[in-house]
Amino acid sequence: MTSTSLTSLPHTRRAPALIGRAGWLWIAVLGGLFMVLHWSFIERMLRIATDAKGETRWLMIKDAIATPWSRDWSHVLVVPLISLYYIYQHRERLAAAPKRVYWPGLLILFAGMFGFAWWIYPGRNDFFQGHSMILSLFGLVLFLLGPASMKALWFPIAYLVLAVRIPGRIWEQIAWTLQLIAAHCSTIAMNFIGVFLDLEAAVRGSTIQLIHKGVAVMPPLNVAEACSGLRMLMAFVALGVALAFLWDRAWWQRLIMMITTVPIAILVNVGRVTTVGLLQLVNPEMTRGDFHIMVGLFMLIPAAMLFLLVGWVLDRIIIQDESAQDPSPEPGDREFGTGAPSLKTHESVTLAGGRIAKGVLGGVTLAVLVGLNYALALALIAPAVRERLAAWMGSAATIVAMVVLGLLLVAVLVGVIRMVRTRRGAALGVGVGVLLTATFGLNSVVAATKTVLIKRSVPLRVQLDRLDRQLGNWQMIHEDPPMSPAELEALNTSSYVSRVYLDTQVSQPEPVDLARDVFEPGSVVRLHVAYYTGTPDTVPHVPDRCFTAAGLRRAGQGTARLHLEGDQFRKGNDGWWHAPSKFGPVRLPTIDFSAAIFSFYAPRQPDRKSSVIYFFSANGKYLNSPDRVRLRGFDPTDRYSYYCKIEVNLPKVGDTDFATER
Repeated sequence: MTSTSLTSLPHTRRAPALIGRAGWLWIAVLGGLFMVLHWSFIERMLRIATDAKGETRWLMIKDAIATPWSRDWSHVLVVPLISLYYIYQHRERLAAAPKRVYWPGLLILFAGMFGFAWWIYPGRNDFFQGHSMILSLFGLVLFLLGPASMKALWFPIAYLVLAVRIPGRIWEQIAWTLQLIAAHCSTIAMNFIGVFLDLEAAVRGSTIQLIHKGVAVMPPLNVAEACSGLRMLMAFVALGVALAFLWDRAWWQRLIMMITTVPIAILVNVGRVTTVGLLQLVNPEMTRGDFHIMVGLFMLIPAAMLFLLVGWVLDRIIIQDESAQDPSPEPGDREFGTGAPSLKTHESVTLAGGRIAKGVLGGVTLAVLVGLNYALALALIAPAVRERLAAWMGSAATIVAMVVLGLLLVAVLVGVIRMVRTRRGAALGVGVGVLLTATFGLNSVVAATKTVLIKRSVPLRVQLDRLDRQLGNWQMIHEDPPMSPAELEALNTSSYVSRVYLDTQVSQPEPVDLARDVFEPGSVVRLHVAYYTGTPDTVPHVPDRCFTAAGLRRAGQGTARLHLEGDQFRKGNDGWWHAPSKFGPVRLPTIDFSAAIFSFYAPRQPDRKSSVIYFFSANGKYLNSPDRVRLRGFDPTDRYSYYCKIEVNLPKVGDTDFATER
């Protein structure tokens, strides 16, 4: 046996490391500061994804672990993991890309932080808060790593957009459109299958009536929001976009795959509704509860298969030459955290520490000047801020201060750019200084103004089902049975009451029969009250959409002025109106307020119109629309939040004036 020198063995080139030892420390520091700065939004998205009602973050984490993946926006928990997996998958490409400090990224970072603060107040918009946070992350990474690295990092950062909840008003319109598409397409599919099963299906709005062997299947299949595709649409989109980018494809192939995500989601949802309709013939219990949720989860499998099929077809349309590879990048900093001088000697450690300290000082100074200019600009355009500064600074003094601070800001910015242009250690210090100052500044402003970013819940003093069965001359004659789990999930609250009251002072031509609608118009009202608190989102269900989803037609919509009459209402010295009740005194903000009124009719009875009047009680204010609840219902300084929808349905009353009087 002959010995072989180790030096004679073939040399295998080691793949460049993505993150150096120092890089992990910097990621922990910068990432921690970034999350602390934006934690109010991150926590809100986690609460939306988990439907967490807990008062503490520990309860929210527990809800996150136990979250069924069929909840709205539950995919939010997976989106960051997919972004991290994409980075891991492309780690060699990212490690080989040259790294350099790119100072324009610092401007993007500040723009994102400005936007985040603005949309907290006075903008008050979670959607733009989320996009501002992602813009800040993009700017921070671009500043520290440069454009070459962003070629591999732009997608995992942009992919985080799918974790930002779309505004409820827009989302409701998407839901309504998907309901109609799912209902009509599923009806066509079930009628086709019905040729073999003696089954007929008819659609009215988003409600499907099944007739099996000449007998109507009860109850009708309501393509509610839980079955409309709304719940799974964003999960399908997130899945399709991930499959388009996790494998190397041409840009046009990725574009096609992203475009097909919505049609595939709709197609899969049509299959889901059709499956639920057929299951209703076997056992109606299989169309609700946990089994119904499992049907939705199983639909992710055919959706993924269809996405993969589209990718398989695209791969075979054009065969690319795999030998053509991108040219090797020019040598540069191969490792994050290695741009600073070598830390092998005491002198180099001192030199690197000095650069980092100068960077932190420069970042702090820059962030303070930027924050002061932002505050002065906000004082000129935001009335609430201007009133607070008027006591010691007028508009002219504010403008002069902005000019002086602006010139100083430009000078400091030029100095910071020169300092970080060739020194990564200084750039990392600037990033820490900026984020540290922004975090301290935002938290200080929130504390000084007593702004509450995460509202607490307010439990009901008395449960709604204890509402009197006799209200003056109105006597309760019917109470709806408890809602199913699917209906409660769509309503998004378990605190509700749905009853029918009869005016006993109105004479009836014959005994009242609700099933046959035999009663005097205006003598019967359907009362529905739903209470919400501690929820991270304010998107209550309103009759405008629920009634049309049941197949009813819109006859008109407007506002009604309501006035509460009676000696029991007395105005107190505290500015509130007071009224007695068997549960104790009740306070009302006003006895004269506006409500929304919505008129509708059944397609087969266009001459018989009905009306429904509703309004909201939100943190001591009476408001007539969900948009007003979102925008005006809650003051930033309110520690708690609640809103209650009060809805009164008047069957056979099309006259809005008469409906308002009743």
